[in-house]
Amino acid sequence: MIKKGQKTENNTNSIIDNSLKERIAKDKSFQILNQSINKLKEKYALDYKEIFNLIQEIQVQKEITIPLSIFEANLSPLESVCKYLKEEFNLNYTKIALLLNRNNRTIWTTYNNAAIKIKEKLPAKESKFYIPISVFKNRNLSVLESLVSYLKDDLNLRYRDIAILLRRDERNIWTVYNRSKKKKNGQ
Repeated sequence: MIKKGQKTENNTNSIIDNSLKERIAKDKSFQILNQSINKLKEKYALDYKEIFNLIQEIQVQKEITIPLSIFEANLSPLESVCKYLKEEFNLNYTKIALLLNRNNRTIWTTYNNAAIKIKEKLPAKESKFYIPISVFKNRNLSVLESLVSYLKDDLNLRYRDIAILLRRDERNIWTVYNRSKKKKNGQ
């Protein structure tokens, strides 16, 4: 049974919603957005829910950055990323696979291996550097190659600094970076 107060509150909310809807409908930005949505619906045969999900995916990709400190753990770079995304953002394997452009089964296996190696959450302490999740989307490069390339090319860090941050040998970092350059150049 609906109480009187609840019914009145619902009516008030719908009046506010209608008033807001009217103001938004008159806004030029909303009209442009509405036209864009209609074009997406027609061109790609998408419904509103699919468009909303796409917008959410784009938003998730923009928001997620990974602290460099998670790579200090005794895990592979992919294990570190999977474990961090799963435990910090509570993402499912499918979302992680989409973000990293990897197979769901690979993500599931990688996360489970990481969870066996390290039971607790990764120490995602405050870090000087944060890595955008989009860095790892290139399937031609391994996660380590993508990471080292980003640190070297985009953040202009020296091999020595990267080696210290990732707790790896400087020669290994040099090799990984040069291998990634060759892959990028198609050699």
